[in-house]
Amino acid sequence: MPLVEMYFGKGALTDEQKAELSRKVTDLVVREAKQPQQYTWVIIHEVPMENWMVDRLTLPELRAKLMEKKSKG
Repeated sequence: MPLVEMYFGKGALTDEQKAELSRKVTDLVVREAKQPQQYTWVIIHEVPMENWMVDRLTLPELRAKLMEKKSKG
């Protein structure tokens, strides 16, 4: 049984976007991996923005840093 997991920031996608993305991913797995649609699972995890970290910064901190940098230059 194929399982595809995706992670997005909380609120990044609407329910309709998540449903459409899940259908498209399922179609891709069926077509390219030759797996049965009824056994293909897609899970979309929504992670709060403050739980995404890069370069020791949360996503809100990184955005603020980039906006500050943009305003200076």
